[in-house]
Amino acid sequence: MNIITFLRGRYVQVARLIDAGNLLPGAYIYINPFNYFMLRRWASKFDYAYYRVDGIYLTFILKVFLGRSILVARQSFDLTSLAPVVLGYSEREQHKVFVAGGKPGDADQFIQYFSQLYPRIKWIGSCDGYRPESEILSIISESGADMALLGLGNLKQERVACSLAQSNPSGYYFTCGAFISQSANGKALSYYPDWINRYHLRWAYRFVNEPHVIKRVAIYYPIFLLLFLYDVIKNQRV
Repeated sequence: MNIITFLRGRYVQVARLIDAGNLLPGAYIYINPFNYFMLRRWASKFDYAYYRVDGIYLTFILKVFLGRSILVARQSFDLTSLAPVVLGYSEREQHKVFVAGGKPGDADQFIQYFSQLYPRIKWIGSCDGYRPESEILSIISESGADMALLGLGNLKQERVACSLAQSNPSGYYFTCGAFISQSANGKALSYYPDWINRYHLRWAYRFVNEPHVIKRVAIYYPIFLLLFLYDVIKNQRV
């Protein structure tokens, strides 16, 4: 399975799958212009992964180039979107949930907060996101978790999620970006002001508050578009 086949066949709308009782075990990762460079070389991992999109830029591109058969929509892992859906599902299923990500102490603070909101979830363990991937994989695997929330940053969280799904095909592994650290620092509900969300200006807000994002967008987004077009054309010739 190449990257274009993966994009055509493995897009999911998590909330719809949960509502229908059709959420399958596996790695639920994000695709973005930054991690695309790695994922396009990961054909061996695709059998264990599904993907969502968080960002207007890639949502638009996928709609244009992959056709209307894929109803692509932005799905953010935060309390205004996907997080309550996934955590509510875990509570109903009484999952054993592991939390990995953020600075030392962030995951523990995350669990302390969300255990009050979702008391029937069995919070089985946590670790920070600065540990080596091999150590994180070992800790989660040995914990016996049914689900893991992975806020390890781009590339690292995707690698860990797919590796976990490959070694334990019965588990659910969700990448969640900065959600763990934002929640631990009290920003999960209010990271984007209401008017920013209303006018779809999240990208501009991040430019101001996270200057490193500007460099990432300026370098990777144009290169991503060229690579994506190359992959689309190459796939059509196969």
